[in-house]
Amino acid sequence: MLVCGQVNPPPVNSQGYSGVYFSEKDDMKGKAQALRGTPLRVEHDEKKLVGKVLNGWTDASGAMWALAEIDTRNMSGAMTAAAVQRGNLGEFSLGYVTKMQRETAGGVSVHEKRILELSIVKKGARDGCQIAAHL
Repeated sequence: MLVCGQVNPPPVNSQGYSGVYFSEKDDMKGKAQALRGTPLRVEHDEKKLVGKVLNGWTDASGAMWALAEIDTRNMSGAMTAAAVQRGNLGEFSLGYVTKMQRETAGGVSVHEKRILELSIVKKGARDGCQIAAHL
């Protein structure tokens, strides 16, 4: 089963932002293209690998989109596909890690964000990251 949708909203465009969300200073196009081959999981559970990302891209707003394939040849994938078709799982969530650094002026800033996986979830952390199409 193929699933497609927005996986991250447009990046934060605030000058000086250094938080955990993707911002304009992150290479969104490069990160989206690097999604190819990324594991597809359910609810960020390492034991529930159900497929992989086939392609990633950004739209005109900078939002990140992906096309992924759920492997329905195994039980976990078949159950996930059925849950997507019924609407029980309808959103995407990116799983990524950040590298943080203490600033001399105080506070913490994020210097690196590395995507580990894409998950199909019931309710994602970011608005607008719905599965837009499946077949």
